Amino acid sequence: MTLSLSNPVEAGQMVAIDHPSIAAILFVDAPNAAGDRPVEIRVALRDGRNLAFTVYTPAALSRAMGSASQLSVVDAALMVVLRATPDAIIDALDQMLLTGMAHFGLPV
Repeated sequence: MTLSLSNPVEAGQMVAIDHPSIAAILFVDAPNAAGDRPVEIRVALRDGRNLAFTVYTPAALSRAMGSASQLSVVDAALMVVLRATPDAIIDALDQMLLTGMAHFGLPV
C-alpha cells in the first residue's frame, strides 16, 4: 500500500489510513529529514485498540547510542524502519499484524 502525502508529516498530525486493520496514525512527533531522532506515534486499529510506538530509523538508533555512549537501546514499543514515513510504518504494522499485534506496542 502506498500512501502519498503532499506535505511532510507534522507533529500532532493524524493520518487516516485506507487499510483493513489500521484506521489512523497520529504522529506525536514530526519526523525530521535526517531521520536521526526517534518519532513517537499512536496507532488506532479498526478493532478499537490504540497502541503507542517509538519509531527509530538506523540513523536515530546510531545517534541515540553514539551521543550517550549507550551499549543498547531497549524500548517496549520499539519499531525500526528505514524512514519514518507512513508507508514504512504501515509496512512494519502489517508485519506485526501477521505475527499478532498483541505482542507489540503499548496499549494507550
